Parts: sequence; structure tokens; C-alpha cells
Amino acid sequence: MNKKIIAIVAVILLLVAIYWVYSTFISPKGEEGKKQVTIHVVISKEDIDQTFEYTTEHEFLYDLLKEKEKELGASFQSYDFGVMVTGMMNYVADESQQEFFHIAVNGEDATTGPQEIPLKDGDVYKFELKNW
Repeated sequence: MNKKIIAIVAVILLLVAIYWVYSTFISPKGEEGKKQVTIHVVISKEDIDQTFEYTTEHEFLYDLLKEKEKELGASFQSYDFGVMVTGMMNYVADESQQEFFHIAVNGEDATTGPQEIPLKDGDVYKFELKNW
């Protein structure tokens, strides 16, 4: 019985240590202060190619998208792993057509969802409707 308790405590301590290392050293950090950023939306099948310039103090992309939700016509879907952008410019990606909104930051594919993409001064965030 004592070995089981020791094993459980050891696993819990290991998980706490892993979480601490992730949140301290690995997780993306937001940039404080005012930033000038660009949101570029491309939906080729609807002939939409619009650019929006914003000055913001938000630290992460999702916060800016939520603030400008109406202007951008943005919609979101929450999943266990985070939030996905499902719509822009009042166009909602159709899963049955294998559509999704691809996010690129300065031309590079985003590796996380909008909640974890830090806003940086001068960056361009492109949302493009694509098929998988």
C-alpha cells in the first residue's frame, strides 16, 4: 500500500514539475505595450481579400480577434485542445467541404491556435480559407 502512495505522489510531483517547466520556459509570451499589427483575410471562393490595421495593447491574437469580432465577421469553436477560428468576414468554414481557416504569421504557418499566438509589433496575421 505504501509503494502505491509513493508512486502516486511521485507521478503528481512529476506532472507539476512538467507544467512548471512548460509555463516558465516553453509557452509563448505576450509582448506588453502598444503594437501595430495587420490582419489579412483571404477567402478566394468569395473573392475576399481584405487587410485590417490595428493598434492594440492585447498580448495574444485571440484577444484582438474577440475585440474586433463584429468588424472581422469572426466566429470561433471551442475544443478540448483550445479555440479554432471557424469563420471570417461572416463566412463559416464548411467541414463537409473539408474547409478550414489556415493561420500564418509573417508568411510562416502558425504552430498553435489563436489563444497562444503572441501579438508582436509589425506582424501580419493571415487567415486564409483552405481545404485539407
